[in-house]
Amino acid sequence: MAALALTCSLAGTSGNALENSLARTPPMGWNSWITFELKVDEKLVRSMADAMVTSGMKDAGYVYLVVDAGWKGKQRGPRGELVADPAKFPSGIKALADYIHSKGLKFGIYTDAGIKDCDSGAPGSHDHEAQDAATFASWGVDFVKEDWCNTAGLKAQEVYTKMSRALRDTGRPITFSMCEWGDNHPWLWGADVANMWRTTGDSKQCWDCGHDTKDKPGGYPRGWTLILDAQPTLKQYAAPGHWNDADILVAGVRGVPVEESRANFSLWSILASPLFVGADLRSLSPKLKDIFLNKEVIAVDQDPAGIEGDRVAKRGDGEVWARPLANHDTAVVLFNRGPSPKTIAVLWTDIRKTSNETLTVRDLWMHRDMGGHRGEYSAMVPSHGVVMLRIGPSQP
Repeated sequence: MAALALTCSLAGTSGNALENSLARTPPMGWNSWITFELKVDEKLVRSMADAMVTSGMKDAGYVYLVVDAGWKGKQRGPRGELVADPAKFPSGIKALADYIHSKGLKFGIYTDAGIKDCDSGAPGSHDHEAQDAATFASWGVDFVKEDWCNTAGLKAQEVYTKMSRALRDTGRPITFSMCEWGDNHPWLWGADVANMWRTTGDSKQCWDCGHDTKDKPGGYPRGWTLILDAQPTLKQYAAPGHWNDADILVAGVRGVPVEESRANFSLWSILASPLFVGADLRSLSPKLKDIFLNKEVIAVDQDPAGIEGDRVAKRGDGEVWARPLANHDTAVVLFNRGPSPKTIAVLWTDIRKTSNETLTVRDLWMHRDMGGHRGEYSAMVPSHGVVMLRIGPSQP
């Protein structure tokens, strides 16, 4: 059983953690990749910025709009600079960034640490870090995601450090996200370099596909529960300004059921993971809006203590995940991996309380106080679903 404590250690880092005053809580926003892949253009991005505002996402804390791979032209410009694909982005990236900023949002962009981007074959940033960082800053970029394709012979820590320093030297506050897939254990050195680092290969809109490739290097996609299972040993490396990134939420993406979407969102919040929605915001159903706009669950993800949660109990298909919060409450997710509904209990001893204590329980999806309970609390949890709780001292 994993121990919960209101402490946080950055064991494994050099003690010189990157301090750019950014990402003091896990970044939140939208990313184009999981739904649109390379099919991004100016019209799509502008419409998504509009939807982030009109849907209530911006007001709920989703402020970064990240254009992933597919925006670049196939060749650099005459001075060696990155340029946008003119057919997709005829107004240019600066104009797009200005539009996004006019909506009260922040603009994020993609590049790759190697010689070419993943999938698109567009120029990567290898040996162009300073030039590309200056270009991004001149466009008004607020967030850079750097991938790890086409990097044969390169050393991850050295290459990402070059981009980190280049971004810092622009003088513009730019949140830096490393998408290195966990191949080089970025949690051991990432706090010196970036605000967030991917811990596994890409998330895929499935429950647990990808078993055959999940342990191979190279960023192979996998179901979101396999990503979840890779997190419990990493919690000590997360802290304000530096986060383990469990990748884009599959919640709301085509083919992912509502119960699994709610589970994905709840568990990423327990993990203190950055929350980047990948669904098409222009056509969210009321049920999906209820998930993404749940202020009580978002408050768990954004808790200022910045302590990553963990699985604290597993009893058959039933699991208990928990996270200590700044006010000494504990956020708890009861998670049912099984094929049918199941009663799952959190024991107070699971969350480092005594069995004779009476604690108050609030259900964060029902938005309902469930009263005081002694020793444990149990609930019926749907198949592949969750019940999410906030547990604290009993009220006098």
